[in-house]
Amino acid sequence: MSYTYKVPKRKANRISYRIWGSIFMIFVILQVILLVKGYAKHPMVTGIFIMFLGWYGIYLIRSSFRKQAFDITYRFDEEGLKVTHHYGEKQYTFDDIEFVTMVIADENMIFYILNVKAGKDVYIIPFTNKKELCEKIYEFVNSRIKHPDEDDSQ
Repeated sequence: MSYTYKVPKRKANRISYRIWGSIFMIFVILQVILLVKGYAKHPMVTGIFIMFLGWYGIYLIRSSFRKQAFDITYRFDEEGLKVTHHYGEKQYTFDDIEFVTMVIADENMIFYILNVKAGKDVYIIPFTNKKELCEKIYEFVNSRIKHPDEDDSQ
């Protein structure tokens, strides 16, 4: 038995992050030029402002290239969890998975969240209008992982 779930991401979001980050960086470069030429009335305040704006522009551009910005496919099968994304794939066994939790914000909400921690990676998987699938995957994974309160001598 296996479950496959794909979390699609829109390309337009990545492009808009890159555009806005580039706009911020262009603005920062222009402000630095004006600051160096001596046109700033308050050079210290302007310097702090462009420093924060520059860091935010870099953050936006970098976040558009992270794994979570692209489509991710999660496959839960008898071997474990296989995560496939833009930069490749990663396989986890059930021994690698430390915990799995299902977050239900409200019974009337249309989304559920599955948190899976495997090694140093944490995957937050959103399920919109798919309550049954989320519960099935949670039960499937939770029954196969080691729980810290279980006795290993059995």
